Amino acid sequence: MSRISNRQLVIAFLACRLSSDMITLPAAMVRYGTERFYAILLAKIVLLAVYLPVIFVSLKYKGDSVITAAVRRNKAFGVILGVIMTIIITAVGIQTILSLQKYVTDTLLGTIMAWSGITVITAAAVYGAVKGLSAVTRSAVFAAAVFVLLIVLIAVTMWDKIEIGYLYPAFINDGEYFLKCSLSEISMNSEVLIFAVITDEIRRKPHRTVLYYVPILLVLLEGLNLLYNLILGPYTSDVDYPLYIISSLSDIVIFQRLDGIDAVVWLMCGVIKTALLIYCVGKIYTVCAKKPRTNRFIMLYGVFLIALCLIFGSDQTVYNRLNAVMNSGVHIIIGGIIVPLAVLIAGKKVSGGKVKNDGKI
Repeated sequence: MSRISNRQLVIAFLACRLSSDMITLPAAMVRYGTERFYAILLAKIVLLAVYLPVIFVSLKYKGDSVITAAVRRNKAFGVILGVIMTIIITAVGIQTILSLQKYVTDTLLGTIMAWSGITVITAAAVYGAVKGLSAVTRSAVFAAAVFVLLIVLIAVTMWDKIEIGYLYPAFINDGEYFLKCSLSEISMNSEVLIFAVITDEIRRKPHRTVLYYVPILLVLLEGLNLLYNLILGPYTSDVDYPLYIISSLSDIVIFQRLDGIDAVVWLMCGVIKTALLIYCVGKIYTVCAKKPRTNRFIMLYGVFLIALCLIFGSDQTVYNRLNAVMNSGVHIIIGGIIVPLAVLIAGKKVSGGKVKNDGKI
């Protein structure tokens, strides 16, 4: 099994999360004003707590992932949790692919047919999953580096359009709405599901992934939010892809098509995220079935995923309902908190048929 370092996974997670922020901004999110700075900060503090159950499983069971620890406890128990995680990850995959397809249609290829976009995106992700976790994370390092470079270029070329007056003190008058926005921000962090499945493929100290990832992500998201507010101001609430719009406004000739380059990079990051999700489903199958990882299963799952995307994407009402469910954060609660806690509570099976569950972590 090819293992990766926690730093590689940090970069891959950053690419996944930034892609989500560029392509699938939460439906219930403060888009303009200083309130979003507070929403992002609160969401990241909560996110640290969300990762704790998975970290505790890894520490208690000597680096095992949540599913691996569950299967070692009891195969039937592990299979049940594996099915639950597969359903949740599949839902995230559907939302990711459909959002990518919509993004491509809106920005790069306005005439592309939905089925062809979905098929190409999924096929590319399946190829990445077949190549393995190490190959996907290496691609993520390249994509993330270009991503950061492009954001720097955008900031440099747009400095003359910055309006300090767009930033103003704001008070949170509607606490319920603010909490809803914070929950929507938390729901974007589906990387915790990936982390729960692949912790045993991190060479050492998997928990350091979270200690590096969350603070860096906080700084990057706050920086991007500052960029949105300083350049677009109140118009931020009227656009679907603010960073794409900002990159298209550059006055420097050499960067006139910076928006097209950005779109390709963000699409690549989205494919990397989808590849990681598909890889996780393959990993769950391998652990639960106790068979070597097979490329055939991953490819069959890719076909199944395409079929589901065509079904959910064919009806806007169904797609909107899926987004509403995902924006509630239910997938994070179940896959990132409830499933790992179930493994911790169940304890570990030891020789003689006895169960070890001393509560020590």
